[in-house]
Amino acid sequence: MAWLPFSLYLLGTGLCRAASKRDLVLDQPPVVRALRGESVTLACSCDICNYPDFHSEWRFTSGNRGPVTILAVKTANSSKQLDPWHKFSLTHQRNSRSLLLIKNLQINDQGTYLCTMIKNMPPPTVILKGPGTQLEVYALPNVWLFSSPWEAALPMAQVSCAVRDFYPQSLYATLNATCGMDEALADNASAVMTGDGTFSMTLQAWVNMTDCQNGTEVTCLVRQLTAETRRVLWIPRAKNKAALLPVPIILIRFIFGGAVVLCLIFLLGCFMKTGLPGPAVTLNSLYTAVQPVDPQAGGGGQISQNGSRQLHS
Repeated sequence: MAWLPFSLYLLGTGLCRAASKRDLVLDQPPVVRALRGESVTLACSCDICNYPDFHSEWRFTSGNRGPVTILAVKTANSSKQLDPWHKFSLTHQRNSRSLLLIKNLQINDQGTYLCTMIKNMPPPTVILKGPGTQLEVYALPNVWLFSSPWEAALPMAQVSCAVRDFYPQSLYATLNATCGMDEALADNASAVMTGDGTFSMTLQAWVNMTDCQNGTEVTCLVRQLTAETRRVLWIPRAKNKAALLPVPIILIRFIFGGAVVLCLIFLLGCFMKTGLPGPAVTLNSLYTAVQPVDPQAGGGGQISQNGSRQLHS
């Protein structure tokens, strides 16, 4: 009867191994994040299996009770691509490891990817399934910071920070100034979805630079997941180009200008009345001075240049 305990030990060990085989699942990372437009590789494996020949399949579901779609299937001898654009490709590695490559990630690629591994040879057939990997696709925002140019001459400036084309919707954005931040019009404003599934938002604030001797520096800070984007704008002190002159100065300038115009008109009138003789009068005088006198008309003589008559004997 000494062999009875040893037999029970072997039987219990075999049952435990069979139970562990039935309960065995594939290893898959729970969450993978990737940037839109890039490529990502999802993995599932069974490190303790070490199957020399296995078959793997990858399925996709977008969640919310959406349909399950088969993306790729691969055996040891062949690979079956199920998409016409070859967006997905499947490869096998040793130690029972299946890799799914996804190219050119888009927002609609976000969802759960399920891996299944099947071992047929040698018998018996073993089917292993993974818990699934949640793929999260994100898009970094484009950030612009600017102020209205027509407000450059005023003590108040409106600053705008435009945050465009980001995903997911959860995002932190704020406006800050080293001096003169008066009122935030839309700090952490709600995001609006665009046509391609991304989101956009605009932050605005008034900056009062009356007490800012050297101007002010405005910063727009945007945080998304682990990424941070910062834009800085320098606004110089307002020169107040649109300031009006005091009323007494305007009146003095008006009176002085009017007096100058009247003096010019008076001098022009005097010059016209007492001006030098014109060219026609001078030529006429010269012609009269050298004209001879007829002797038969009453005397023999000439008129001199000074106008006196000279008599001849």
